[in-house]
This record gives sequence, C-alpha cells and structure tokens, in this order.
Amino acid sequence: MKTNTKTNTKTNTKTKKNNKKSAIKLFKNSNDTKLLLMPYRNETATASIYFYFKVGSKNETPEINGISHFIEHMIFKGSPKFKSYLDISKTFDANGISFNAFTSKDMTAYHYKFLSKPENLDIICKITSDMIMFPLMRDKDILTERNVIIQEMKDDEDDIDEFINDKIECSIFDGHPLGRTIIGTTETLNHIKQKELLEYHKKYYRLDNLLIAFSGNMGNNYQTIINKYFSKSRNGNTHNNYFIPIDIKTQGISNIIPYQEKHLTTTIECYPKNLKQDYVHIIFKTKGTFDPLYNHYKLLANILGGNMSSRLFVEIREKLGLVYSIKCSLTNYEEVGYFDIETQSEHDDTLKCIKNIFIQLEKIKDKNKDKNKDKNSITEQEIIDNKKNYCDIFASNFDDIEYENEYYSKQILYNKSLETSQDRINNINKITSNELLDTANTLFDFNKVHIITFGTVIEKNIKNVLQHFL
Repeated sequence: MKTNTKTNTKTNTKTKKNNKKSAIKLFKNSNDTKLLLMPYRNETATASIYFYFKVGSKNETPEINGISHFIEHMIFKGSPKFKSYLDISKTFDANGISFNAFTSKDMTAYHYKFLSKPENLDIICKITSDMIMFPLMRDKDILTERNVIIQEMKDDEDDIDEFINDKIECSIFDGHPLGRTIIGTTETLNHIKQKELLEYHKKYYRLDNLLIAFSGNMGNNYQTIINKYFSKSRNGNTHNNYFIPIDIKTQGISNIIPYQEKHLTTTIECYPKNLKQDYVHIIFKTKGTFDPLYNHYKLLANILGGNMSSRLFVEIREKLGLVYSIKCSLTNYEEVGYFDIETQSEHDDTLKCIKNIFIQLEKIKDKNKDKNKDKNSITEQEIIDNKKNYCDIFASNFDDIEYENEYYSKQILYNKSLETSQDRINNINKITSNELLDTANTLFDFNKVHIITFGTVIEKNIKNVLQHFL
C-alpha cells in the first residue's frame, strides 16, 4: 500500500471516438453507490477496477492524523469471509490479479488490474465487497500494522522527495487540514486504537460514499457481476436495487473544507538540511480543482518547464549550466492548489538560479518586451509548439487504462463538469496568446510568492535577490 502525495504518440481515430461523453456512463443504485464505466477498450486484453472512498487525511482531526491511511492498511488484514491477509493476497496472486491501494489527502482507493475474464472480476468483487465494508480490525493486526506504518513513515523521512513534499504542504497550507501529512506522526499513530478505527470506518466507509470505476476491456456481463456484490439494499434485499443510469451533470455538493489564505505577502522559508545540493521550490497559489484557468496553467507550465526545450530548461540548464533538472508542476485540491517551479542546484549557485528563474517569469509576464520584434513575449509559434507537445503526450497517457480510470473518476468524485480527454485537448487549443499572458500576469504575483528551500541557503540572501523584482 502507498500514500499518494503528489502522472509522443498521436491520438488515433478510435481513441477520439471513444472519448465522446456518450461513451462514459454513470450509474447509481438505491444505496447511492455510484458505478462509472469508461469507454470500452477492445484493443487491450486487460481491465482495471477501482473502489474509491472520498475520505483522506483532510477529513481527520489532529489527534487521529494518519487514520485514513491506517484503515487502508487494515482493510487487507482480514474480513468475515476472508479471515487473513493470506486468504486475500494468495487468491489474488494465484489468479494473476495485480492489486494495491493508496491514500491521499482527499480520497482512498483500492485498485486492481487483471486479465479481462468474468471469473477474475467475480473474485475481485467478492473479496473487495467483504473486506472494505466489514474489516475485522483485530487488536493483534492493529499492533503489527502500526509498526509497519511507522517503518513506512521512516522510509519517507529518508526519501528526500517525500520529506520535501510533506514539508511544502505543511508550510503553504498551515492551519488547514490539507497541511497535515497523510501518514500521520508517531504520536498520532500510537493514539489510534481499535475504537478509533472502527468509528472512523463506520463514518466514511459508507455505500453512499463509494464510487466503483471500471476501465479497459469490459465484457457484456461485467455489470451483472458488480450488481451481484454491490446491489444489496440497506435492508438486505437484493431485488430492484440494480445500478441505473444517471446524468453525470447532476452530482451532489462537493465536500469542501473552507480555506482561508494565511500567506498574504511574500513568504520565504529555509529548512537547514545536510544535502549536497539546495532544493528550491517557488510556489504560486491557484484556486485548485475548480479554477477556470486550470488548462491555462497547464500550458504555462509546459512553456516554462514541461520539456527539454522549455524556457527554464534552456535558460537555467543549457545556457547557464546551473542545474541538472528544472520543472513546473500543478497540484490541485478542491479548496486550493499551487503552481510549483522546482529545481536543485549547487550551494554556490542557488541565489543565481533563483534570480534567473524570476528573470524568466518577468519575461513571460511582459506584454511588450520588445516592440520592434514580437507584440507579445510569448510567440505564436511557441504556443503552437507547446500545445502540440502537451496534447500529444496527454493523449498518449490514455494508453494506460489506470491513468484513464483515475482521470475520469476524480472528476466524478469532485463533482466537476465532465471534461473528456478530447475536451481537454480542444480547450488547450482554444487558448490565445493574450489569455495566456493575462494568466501569467495574474498567477506570477511576486508579492504573494512562497519560496521554500532545503539545504544551506538562508532567508536573508533570498530576500536580497527578490527585492530586485518587487
């Protein structure tokens, strides 16, 4: 099991056709359990099924931080019909069924990839319906698994990327549940006992909080198999409780925990750490999952740091030789999100690296950089090239049926308007240069930037560099 803290071929005709909204179907039964079916994929012999619960570390109180992830582990320890971990794992392994789970800050998922046979799906649904709804949560298993999770936490602390990811969100989301780690702390993990696990499981592992999502090669009788194990009504009756089609646009209200920004001005935080390089993150907040400019940010990220011909890669690595890698990424939650420019540099080069990153941000914001050349700082050819680069790579991701599953399922979980893969490509291609420049000027507000470093660089020296850009 794992925590989930932080995914150039052209799209063929068949894929484009399958990406129509009509090929994606959503169902619901009287328990309010949802079933999402992706476009049928006859070019693969495999299928993927996910069981999502909309619960993660942001739903926890400080005293039981880490309990969502703890339960994810405990689910596999035994249930009434499958008494032990080996009863579960050996059955899956003997049938070539790949299985795992992850916990994030806003969801928990149990997922399987398997050779598309009805008997395999039957095994998955039979075991999963029992273990996710009726876990035994025995004291002896809790004691063992608590130690396993503490070892996982120590592994994360030794992994610099995991350590940094946790520190960044603890810092920028300070005071909000999103600022807590997914795995918890030794203190909170030791506080979590059987009583807390059972109460939390009962609160969130409800049938009306479950989304089942299916992608890949789906047989005609697969929905019947899912009905068999997940259509029992609240009074135990299995009649007249089958999944019926519903409109994807008529989802309920999303579970948003109000977020109030604490960092209203430029914030610099330097964490001393014995590293061979300084790790630098330059962060700008966004509105998160529901930000209407999400695709604009994606295109900006591509232009600045999405590939080996991107602006930051060319200027900071190729021309100046200050870094080995530099990239931009977007992280989204329902309440808030952030645009992150991240890199690593030698200690003596860190300030020069930060300075030149801000020089590039200034250039991309300037609408009249050189009146004798281009009208805009982002050329039309640059936009054309980056649109093609982003869209072709994005389309190729859908060769992976698990990527497809997570892409569409997150939209249903977060109650977003459905954006198919082709919709995303169309929306990216509609973006104009003026829109992109307006977005850059709004997003890259140097008076609200959050700079976080790990290594030897100190705050005072970064402030001295930043003063030239304020």
